[in-house]
Amino acid sequence: MARHLFVIDPLPKLSLQQDSSIGLMDAARSGGDDCWSCDTDGLFAHSGGGFARCQPAHIHVDTDRFELGAAEVHALGHFDVVWMRKDPPFDLNYIAATWVLELAPPPTRVVNRPRSLRDWNEKASLLKFPELCPPSTLVRDMDEVRRFQADVGGAIVIKPLGFSGGAGIVALLPGDLNSRSLIEMSTHSGRDFILVQKYLPAVRDGDLRVILIDGVARGSLLRVPPPDDLRGNIHVGARLELGVLGPDEQRVCDALKEPLRAAGLLFVGIDLIGGLLTEINITSPTGIREICALGGPDLANELLRSATGAPA
Repeated sequence: MARHLFVIDPLPKLSLQQDSSIGLMDAARSGGDDCWSCDTDGLFAHSGGGFARCQPAHIHVDTDRFELGAAEVHALGHFDVVWMRKDPPFDLNYIAATWVLELAPPPTRVVNRPRSLRDWNEKASLLKFPELCPPSTLVRDMDEVRRFQADVGGAIVIKPLGFSGGAGIVALLPGDLNSRSLIEMSTHSGRDFILVQKYLPAVRDGDLRVILIDGVARGSLLRVPPPDDLRGNIHVGARLELGVLGPDEQRVCDALKEPLRAAGLLFVGIDLIGGLLTEINITSPTGIREICALGGPDLANELLRSATGAPA
């Protein structure tokens, strides 16, 4: 029996039927493991050790309810696996939480590795792999955004660095009279960095979420945006179907395998459009429950086995 700590948003905010963290907790409990949960405000450190003020969590997906026990304080070493799945914003409080999690002693495993959560920004980290991506730039100077826009033909996508779920993502097409204003708002008048990518028309056919476990593609989900939205995120109403990896998509996965393993990134969701890498999601990847519901593999149980070292 393994002990799991899930560092997540408060359970009442999560969908018991969709959220990947809930899927992992449900699979763990079904397998006889024990689960606790806390938000990042439950993490603290002193005397060289990391601790969590957490609550035993009992998930009942079949009846759409959960139960939380009385709060307990445990050293991080009490747990076999700590799942850091707090949704962004990726701010100083998030970074401080990773400092606490780095104090987890062996053999406790933190998924994903705290240092890599800091080093692999979900938008900017793809710049490590320019041969796999559409033309992209990390920038805060508004004139540089306009120059990049002209260089790639006028159609771009702007992505803020610290959010998730498609929040703040906008497309600027040639002739859009809102372009200057949207660039100002996205960069907060040049104060904040953003990632800017060449717009890929293939997004209308859907973006492919691929779940990689220890660097290996284990399932995928095609998310087709609704007619009135650029984004293929599930919560904005994207149409879902099981994905298929073609040669271009497999080439991206193969290229990422060893870098992800070396960084200790066990659970990763990458996004691809037209065979090109557009994001590397490592903070709280989603999609495992939808893949299973559509007839794909049970990735929750596979992730649990990988994290605990249990045999398949």
